[in-house]
Amino acid sequence: MKKHQIQKQEQLTAYNRKTTHDIFFMTMEWLEKYIEISGYYSDWENRKQIHNNNIKRLDIIGNPKKTEQDFLTQLFLFWGTLKRNLPFSDELKTEFYQWLNATKIDNNNCPKRLKHLLYGFNEVLEGRGEKLQDDIENMEEESDSNSPEYMEQLGKVFVHVQAPIRDEAEVEKSLRGKTHKDIEIEKKFSGDSELGEKAFGQLTKAVSSNDFQFFPQNETSLGINSTNFN
Repeated sequence: MKKHQIQKQEQLTAYNRKTTHDIFFMTMEWLEKYIEISGYYSDWENRKQIHNNNIKRLDIIGNPKKTEQDFLTQLFLFWGTLKRNLPFSDELKTEFYQWLNATKIDNNNCPKRLKHLLYGFNEVLEGRGEKLQDDIENMEEESDSNSPEYMEQLGKVFVHVQAPIRDEAEVEKSLRGKTHKDIEIEKKFSGDSELGEKAFGQLTKAVSSNDFQFFPQNETSLGINSTNFN
């Protein structure tokens, strides 16, 4: 298995690495926007690490529930990318822990729901996104998926994803022939990853996948297809 992982990493390109990091950063933007809209910290303006957040949507202002749903949708899109590029998970976890340390979120000040979401984010970074996927498949329908309103809402979710990567072809062309070792990834967060990892362990010590659902679940299917984090 280890030999296979090494061979897979050698095959990954600079483009694989860059796009994985880019989508991770978009997901972090949504996480910070969710924390902001939820009003968890009165001093969030000083705590936040992304000061030029690209999420400018007006429909999420004053709506933490909607912001959370869109963050989780983005997390699912990130999971779809990461599971094809798992050799990069360690460097992304380092960034995640640096961010946590820099924001000074810890067990003493982290709300329960945020603990659950941070725990779930980390599970995705560890390569365990099955619960997120199952919760999406079994989620309770709040609107008619065939309605124009639903399609409009879905479109808004993907706008933020598509805009930064619309020049993807040009990026791929510029990185053609390069391996993942041939590019430098700009560090986004300045925190201490070891302290962040320690803080994460403390704030999620009592959290398990059985404690929460990512989305409200359809009761008729709950428990049939759900998969716990392992």
